Parts: sequence; C-alpha cells; structure tokens
Amino acid sequence: MHTVQMLGVIGAASYLAARVARASRRGAFHRYAILAQPRAGLPAMPRGYRVVELEPAALAAHEVDADAATRALRFAAGLTCLGVFDPRGALTGLIWLGTGTYREDEVAVRFHLPSGACWDTGLWINPRHRLGRSFAALWAGVAEWMDQRGLTCSLSRIADYNLPALTAHRRMGGTVVAHHSFLRIGSWQWSRTTRPRLVRVDATAPIPDLDLTGLRSIAA
Repeated sequence: MHTVQMLGVIGAASYLAARVARASRRGAFHRYAILAQPRAGLPAMPRGYRVVELEPAALAAHEVDADAATRALRFAAGLTCLGVFDPRGALTGLIWLGTGTYREDEVAVRFHLPSGACWDTGLWINPRHRLGRSFAALWAGVAEWMDQRGLTCSLSRIADYNLPALTAHRRMGGTVVAHHSFLRIGSWQWSRTTRPRLVRVDATAPIPDLDLTGLRSIAA
C-alpha cells in the first residue's frame, strides 16, 4: 500500500511488472515517462565549477559509471559527453546529449526528436558528490550547450516509478509529456507506439522507430 500511495496505481503496477519480468529471466518490461526539461528552468553555474565537452581519450582517463563498451557506443552514436569539474578540478559527473535521433540502449528503439529539442541520457554524479553542487552545475552546463545550438528543451526517458529522478526534474520545471511501454519476451519485443510494433531483437534486425516530433509544442 505504501508503494501504491507513492507511485500511484499505474506506477506501482509498472514497478511490479518490471520486477516480475526481470525475475523470470526470460523477458523485460519498461514503461517510460518521456520528460521534457525546458531550458528556462535550468540553474546558473555555481561558483568554482565548470562543465566541458569530453572527447573519448579525455574521458578514458577518469573512473566513471559507463564502461568502455558503453562509452564507445555512445560516441559512435554521435552523442556529446559533458563532464562537470568541481573547484578542486575533480570530475564529479557526466551527461550525454544528442539531437535529431537517439537510439536507446536499454530497449530496441530509435527516438525521433523535435527540431528544437535535444536528448539527454546517462546522467551520473559520483556518489561522493551527490550532496554538493555537481548536479546543478551539470545542468547549468547543459543550458550553455543548448544555448549554443538554439535549443529550448531537453527530452529524456525515465522509468515511470523513478520518483527521485522525476522529482528532481519537476523542481527545474520539467514535465512528463508522454508514456511509452516496451515488453520483451525471449528474443521478441513489442511496443504499441513503435513502427513496427513487433520486432525480433538481434544484431541484424531493423531498429523500430518512435516518432516524438509531434511533441513539437514543447520546444516552442
């Protein structure tokens, strides 16, 4: 009952379905909230912090959450990696940004984005710095990156039961603009909102598309 009160009936059902599917070891279930983060709600850069774009070699010199294979896939997909450095010069967090299309790495889907929006993924803050200003500084860096490209919002997918992440975005003016679900059983994936809806998940299969360009009003 406590879980239902916190997440709501749909969120609690989504959380339960994800756990059952994961426990089966034969499938997976994801219900994503598509969150729009407006540029206008992002913070200013805290004093002493800086955010810079990291190339593969520079990123490889630091210990971060993403392993080498994940980093390589993200760079190959054309994503930009921004790193935040604290006043002592330590790398304390990362975020990955892209425009146009984004191929998700948790499920088989290619998101098509509105022209005025970017996609953010892989946000990570070093656990030792999660009570500091790194989170705010990282988003201030995102704001600068967006300004340089004339973008007005960022989109991301968040599990609809991930209350801490949803709450953090809402504090910056973020809003949930859509929900999309994905069910995988064995080597097959189904989603009502992708084209095609049913696909075989393997290295040779085409990636289904999910068109988010209809959310154009959020980037106005």
